[in-house]
Amino acid sequence: MPVSNAEDEDVKPEGSQYVVVDGGHLLHKIVWRQQATFGAIADRYVQYLNNKYGQDIAVIFDGFPDDDKKSTKNCERLRRAAHFSPGVMFHEETVLQYTKEKLLANECNKKRFIELLKKALQKANICVQQAVQDADLMIVNTAISVVPQYDYVRVVGEDIYLLVLLTSLASTHTLFGQGKNKFISLFLKHEELLNRAATFLNPQAATEQVTEAGENVLVALYGGDPATQNLDELRYHSFVKAAAKTKFNLARLPLTTDAAQLHAMRSYHQVQTWLGNEKDPLKWGWMHTP
Repeated sequence: MPVSNAEDEDVKPEGSQYVVVDGGHLLHKIVWRQQATFGAIADRYVQYLNNKYGQDIAVIFDGFPDDDKKSTKNCERLRRAAHFSPGVMFHEETVLQYTKEKLLANECNKKRFIELLKKALQKANICVQQAVQDADLMIVNTAISVVPQYDYVRVVGEDIYLLVLLTSLASTHTLFGQGKNKFISLFLKHEELLNRAATFLNPQAATEQVTEAGENVLVALYGGDPATQNLDELRYHSFVKAAAKTKFNLARLPLTTDAAQLHAMRSYHQVQTWLGNEKDPLKWGWMHTP
């Protein structure tokens, strides 16, 4: 089951297809035109989904629990909302007066718009769900549940946690034979990496096991050999090759080992949270902020 990202969303598969879309990802796909009504903006999302993915679609949004003050997800929301954004009352006929970024930076505005958008999607017979808190587990479970009914199932989103969870859960399902996505091909080529991915499901995994598993997967993803290379070596060799070109993008270089370890620890904490295993975030890559 391929995982879509910004680079491969336009791939058109043969056979029947079901698409599960991360609602948070979807919000960023449409440009909000000034002086448009909120109803017209919602209709553009419906048109976008139908034109791009057809009729068999599920859109799943994060929830916004009021008692979620200490979660890592809420910490990220608070960080993004650090700049003041006013609360705005609006409905379908209200004309947009703010930029999308400014309006959605306010949590109440975002909740209100998602409710408006959900109604528009449901009216167009698009399946809509909203998680109690974080949507990623519901997204992956929804995708897995429809695999027997379709030739091709796509998950559209950009969250690294979503990718880790999909990989971990897929290691216990027969999903990797479908599609030609690079990530899936990676696990077909390196079957031992499935065991590495399963580390993220183990509630007793040690920090060293998690960080090693994460680095092994990333080394393979960037074209290296996990048995003989680490990310820092791969990053250096990739830089040397890239520097010989007239143009290159530093953002395409592999992560440093330190950055990869932090990603792996946070991903493990998130997966364990989804599985109902409470872990101290301070021991898994998070820290207190003032």
